[in-house]
Amino acid sequence: MTDSLLNAREKRIDFIKSLLSETHLTILVKANIPGQNKNINEAYLLVRLFCFEVNKIYPNNSFEVYESLDGPYAIFSINSLDLISTKLELIGLEEKHPLGRFIDLDLFGTSMNSISRKELNIEDRKCYLCNQYARYCSRNKTHSIESLLSFIKTNVFKYLSVSIEQSIQNSILLELNMEHKFGLVTPTSNGSHPDMDYHLMFNAQKAILPYLTKLFELGYQAEDLIQLLQEARIIGLKAEERMLKVTRGINAYKGLIFVLGLSILSTGYVLSHDQSFNSIFDMIQSITKDIEDEFKNPPTTSGLKAYTMYGYKGIRGEVKKGIPSVQSALKLIKDHQVKDLHLLLKHLILVSEDTVFIKRALTKERYLLFKNEIRYLDVSSLEQQIRFTQKAIKENLSFGGSADLLVTTLYLNSIAYLYK
Repeated sequence: MTDSLLNAREKRIDFIKSLLSETHLTILVKANIPGQNKNINEAYLLVRLFCFEVNKIYPNNSFEVYESLDGPYAIFSINSLDLISTKLELIGLEEKHPLGRFIDLDLFGTSMNSISRKELNIEDRKCYLCNQYARYCSRNKTHSIESLLSFIKTNVFKYLSVSIEQSIQNSILLELNMEHKFGLVTPTSNGSHPDMDYHLMFNAQKAILPYLTKLFELGYQAEDLIQLLQEARIIGLKAEERMLKVTRGINAYKGLIFVLGLSILSTGYVLSHDQSFNSIFDMIQSITKDIEDEFKNPPTTSGLKAYTMYGYKGIRGEVKKGIPSVQSALKLIKDHQVKDLHLLLKHLILVSEDTVFIKRALTKERYLLFKNEIRYLDVSSLEQQIRFTQKAIKENLSFGGSADLLVTTLYLNSIAYLYK
């Protein structure tokens, strides 16, 4: 080990010593990365991920993330004095989590002497690549640094792919399972869509899910942005083709494939390049910088017609600006702890140019009239939800573009913890 790594480790030890207290326990979260370079992207990902996991076990406890030459680490101070049971919980997290083998969760009380596995009669940790004890392989340099790092990176990528797929599906189903949704399809109503029902929408989301996950993987593995959008378009078109096959030609999620797909692609790239959460929106802007050129085409779609008739740019204008409506909805969730999906949907209807809504309203005047009515709608009232939903169905209104933005908001909110 180099002097610089030793010095960084000693500084971390001194810092932890300064935090030790008789009134709380201290947890060190540190990625278990072999080799001289401890600051690989996966190290930061692992620390942020396990801060999230530790915080689920010990909520409302403060923590800070620090950088050092010996790799990133986080310090938790938890309101507990039960050293043994806390250590057992942390060991359980290391053992049960799919990536637990790549993290060290060290626990300290009033001294730097943390309880070891041996003291608790728990078997030492095993090597990543074989069934030997990790200490043995490390001491004897049984495996090359390259093979160990490759194993870590591969497993982190696999875990992220599965987690992202779950987040995508959960976000779509949260929106789909809402009731009294202003003319949109729900579990008990076709809304203003006689050609659709819940069963069709459920099958459509299952059909597009693997392709949306591939967009994350494409972004995560990309080295630059030059060919990224073109490759993403190919995947998006395949998703549309699969959806239309399942729905027998009915467009259930074409708009969602576009806006959510762009967001998923960007989350993958930003995550693998250790950029901040807000960089997701910068990337969406970057890769769609020429998208308004499409307004020069003949107005064959509802989006292009809305621009030709009223100057509304719809979802193209949204992504060109980095989906500001979604950013504002995320801020609403963060600043005001908003969890009500109807309130979020209402917000998105008001702040966006929903071309599905514009098309269904028939005229600009009716569009603005209905939008103003929604502004004063109390969505916390079930009675008002039902009443306006009935009116929306009678007037053939729907808010498909806003629903797509809601799903995108829910997805981004669900994975924000992975980013710095």
